[in-house]
Amino acid sequence: MPETPRAHKICVNALFLQPHLGGIGNYCFKLLEHFLDARPEWTFTLLTTKDAAENFRGLSPRLKIRSVPLSSRNARLIFFHTMFPFQLRAFDLIHSVGNMGLAFSPIPQIITLHDVYERVSPERFGALKRFLMAGLISASGRRSAKVITGSQNSRRDIEKFYPHLSEKLEVVPYGCKFPASKDVFNTGRKNFVFVGTLEPGKNLPLALRAFARFHRQHGERFLVIGAEGWNQSHLPVLLSELGIQSAVDFLGFVSDSRLQEILGSARALIQPSNYEGFGLPVIEAMACACPVISARNSGLLEAGGDAALFFETGDEQGLYEHMLGIKYDPALGPDCVRKGLAHAAKFTWEAAGATTLRIYDEVLSATPADFTSATRGFAGRGNAHEGGA
Repeated sequence: MPETPRAHKICVNALFLQPHLGGIGNYCFKLLEHFLDARPEWTFTLLTTKDAAENFRGLSPRLKIRSVPLSSRNARLIFFHTMFPFQLRAFDLIHSVGNMGLAFSPIPQIITLHDVYERVSPERFGALKRFLMAGLISASGRRSAKVITGSQNSRRDIEKFYPHLSEKLEVVPYGCKFPASKDVFNTGRKNFVFVGTLEPGKNLPLALRAFARFHRQHGERFLVIGAEGWNQSHLPVLLSELGIQSAVDFLGFVSDSRLQEILGSARALIQPSNYEGFGLPVIEAMACACPVISARNSGLLEAGGDAALFFETGDEQGLYEHMLGIKYDPALGPDCVRKGLAHAAKFTWEAAGATTLRIYDEVLSATPADFTSATRGFAGRGNAHEGGA
């Protein structure tokens, strides 16, 4: 008789999500959605914050949710590394989806390392936070059986800055949360759109300066979608200097249905970031039949493929010229949409979920000796400078 599959118990650590699901939150949600359908005999427990937990409660009655009532990120960090490890013996595997896992885990551990902002763009962080992030990424990666990342770009960055993790890396491309639009192109498009957290690395000021030039002669509006981040207090002054206060709408976080509606009628998404591990808004816009104008760098090259209109990073003139082209060239918009729909179709959460479960199976089937070898401690390979640890 065939052996009955073991009903594994999996802990998914998402303790550092924001109340509204951004990129990492949607990554966690979509994977869990696939896991619960594909492995009905397994038990999945989500560790997250009280506020973020509300986004997952309707996912499945089979999903166990452990919400931690700690609002302070530092308090959650202390809880996770000091108290929670003693509770892990109830599980067979822990998967941390937000870049950092446990420095020491009593059970097999997997982490998803989406990007290495702390090394590529160190100016975004204070010295202490940067040191802690790099140290925890290095240590938890060292104590992981596998490290998942979403793009070849992130893989190269991880191999450069955390070379001791190279042999554990697996690239699992992200999926697109929106189905392909049925509207290949419509002529009533208007407005440019930006989607992303408002923080320096997204380079929103570049897009606003290019839009100001465009608006003075050609009209239109600019819609900014995304949660407030940090170091953006200068934006009201910039809008005033550019004279576009009345032409820019800050919409904050919007529902998925509203985002689809906005993207489906927009002239183009503008993605001016200086660096992205991947750039999910790019393929999500393409799935909504929205042309994309993107900076040429990092994971955006994979996200944009042959469908995006690229400009050199920081090149206001190049961005402005693409904005003119997308408005006045009658063939350009339809061509971008056609290519974009085909490109976005390559990224599915079904494929991402299936590949991630295959990695789970490999880790769970490894012998204790394999696990010990793969997760050797600080005395193992690698020097302290490799990850700041």
